[in-house]
Amino acid sequence: MKALIIGTGAIGCALAIATIDGGMETAVLARNKTAEYLRAHGLKRTGIFGDITIPADRFTVFEDYDKIPSGYDYVIVAVKTLANEEVAKELNTHSDILGQTGRIVIFQNGWGNDVPFLAYFPINQVFNARVITGFERIAPGITNVTVHTAPILLGSLHGVGAEELEPLAQVISNSGIPSQISGEIEEALWAKMLYNTTLNPLGAILNMSYGQLSSSQHLINIMNRMIEETFAVIDAAGYKTFWKNAEEYKDVFYKKLIPDTFAHRSSTLQDIEKGNLTEIGTLNGCIVRLGEEFNVPTPTHQMIVQLIRGIEDIRCKEH
Repeated sequence: MKALIIGTGAIGCALAIATIDGGMETAVLARNKTAEYLRAHGLKRTGIFGDITIPADRFTVFEDYDKIPSGYDYVIVAVKTLANEEVAKELNTHSDILGQTGRIVIFQNGWGNDVPFLAYFPINQVFNARVITGFERIAPGITNVTVHTAPILLGSLHGVGAEELEPLAQVISNSGIPSQISGEIEEALWAKMLYNTTLNPLGAILNMSYGQLSSSQHLINIMNRMIEETFAVIDAAGYKTFWKNAEEYKDVFYKKLIPDTFAHRSSTLQDIEKGNLTEIGTLNGCIVRLGEEFNVPTPTHQMIVQLIRGIEDIRCKEH
């Protein structure tokens, strides 16, 4: 089978390593210095699931969609959500990359990331992944797995069977990172949204790990308000998740999810440190937009979005 990885951040590199290690013919779309590094040094994964090194001669690096051949079984989208419109257009322009049977699998934070791809591709070609595993890019081509609390889940938001993703789930699992297909991907993605919108930007604003955030009752109060606002949006919009209400979720959040990811530093914080724009628009920004659409107040999320945008204004200019 053939896999194309679009995006060479922490999770993109981890997925490239998994597919190569599992025997798939794998290519990576990378740019400029990253492409040069990968051709020279290959890929490496470190961290809690063990070390894997992939020599450069075991995969192909492309820098342009025009050079990518046809017939990939899986196109894994692991870029920042800001690039989704461009990626969707390029894949549509170069439709032979997927053909009629290839599957797009979106490995991203946030909600609504499939929308740009559904503008060009049918629902039986567009799938999502839920990831609650912490990845950190150490250097180009080097990813470190920092924390893990649940398997990677692969599935469809549109009622399409995900059996054709089983080989992908299997190679990810065989590389040491538990993964499986799921018929509850909507519930899982909203579980991830609850987790991410509560912890990710707040950890970035305060430069704290997830565990540190839970060590202050003042910060717990802020997180509780975000959880309550998110549940109000979920209920108003008619979406589904695994918990009946905010109180039920808080019990799992503070007793299970935060302890499992106690030392993790958020991806938003990592972006800010690099001077990059963040994915706040598809995280808390999504909650704000849905709140406006369904007339649900989301003042805490609104403040978080404004704080992150303000930090972006300063830090991106500095870089």
